[in-house]
Amino acid sequence: MGAIMGAMALTLLRDRGALAMTFVLPPLLFLLFAAIFSGAGGDAGALKVAAARLTPAPAAETFLDALAAAPDTTLHVVTGADAAAQVEAQVRDGRADVGLLVRDDPGIVTPASPLVIVADPGRAVAAALLMARIQTLFTTVLPGMALSRVAGQVQVLVGPFSPEQARRLKEAVARAPELVAGGGAELMARQSVEPAQGQPAVTYYAGAIALLFLLFSAVQGAASLVEERRSGVFDRILMTRGGVGALVTGKFAFLLLQGLALLAVLFAVAQLVYGVDAAGHLWSWLVVSVAAAAAAAGVALPLAAASRTRQQAQTLSTFVVLLLSAVGGSMAPRFLMPEWLQRLGDLTPTAWGIEAYQDALWRGAPLDTLLPALAVLLAYGAAGALLSFWLLRRAARLG
Repeated sequence: MGAIMGAMALTLLRDRGALAMTFVLPPLLFLLFAAIFSGAGGDAGALKVAAARLTPAPAAETFLDALAAAPDTTLHVVTGADAAAQVEAQVRDGRADVGLLVRDDPGIVTPASPLVIVADPGRAVAAALLMARIQTLFTTVLPGMALSRVAGQVQVLVGPFSPEQARRLKEAVARAPELVAGGGAELMARQSVEPAQGQPAVTYYAGAIALLFLLFSAVQGAASLVEERRSGVFDRILMTRGGVGALVTGKFAFLLLQGLALLAVLFAVAQLVYGVDAAGHLWSWLVVSVAAAAAAAGVALPLAAASRTRQQAQTLSTFVVLLLSAVGGSMAPRFLMPEWLQRLGDLTPTAWGIEAYQDALWRGAPLDTLLPALAVLLAYGAAGALLSFWLLRRAARLG
């Protein structure tokens, strides 16, 4: 038994890929998910909020200033006669995670809720996060405003305060940071933007899962390149007129078609079961799918070209696919991530692919809106094909 254990240990030590999979990938993924879900707790992630002040009440300005100063919130205040419509538009097209309308004085009793949360059904968590942060704000930063509002509600129920009670209330408001442990009471109402098509969460994860398995299927198909190099097929291809160029082009085209077939099946199921409207946006879906499949091929081919054994290719590919998927949003929505991780995700094809599917199928965006994401995805495909060509030509020269 000891000899077997020693032999296995020696094999593990000699296999750098296995060492990375065993000792590097697990803690790295742990750190990524810890960063993601610590951001979801409200301490690390910067929540992008579009706000409009619809009342001249001074307390409204005080409240917005306090919210803007919160370390976990990025506030953009919209002005103008159509400020409420602008807030809703920013939430609908994804420029803001959630919207906020301050339509009355938040420090007094009002006929309707003074604060309205404008939420995209596809980002329901963002609305809940903002509501929790506002409650925390009233408790820790604006307790006097919260106490004044509660006192006004009490007067509605039991009648006006006596002069002595009013004096004591004024003193209590001045000492509110010491005295108030909570605030609120019907402070906020929630308003959802009108949905475009289908179920937004399902549309998001249709794109997310599509990108995840698009990468896995591409690396699995590209791994045949390793076997062809070992069996001598690669050497025979080099002797043909097309050479390495024909090999890379053929592999790329196959992976592109394979990816399109995978995406067609996945989105057909999503449409039949959950009503994701891929057929209603067929051309947009097709353009995004071609670009996404090209990007997946662009990631997979260089990984196979750089690997000497199939095991090495599988190890490296799994490592890269899991990292791209975690950072790019396939495993958790990116708006839950801290700001630095969101910026890192902008470097991945996964993030651009998911966003393109969201724009095309959920928001119904026109083609010109999709162009930046399509350009990034196609650039990944082209760069991957060129890198594969260079790696294979180098391998041919080195024998």
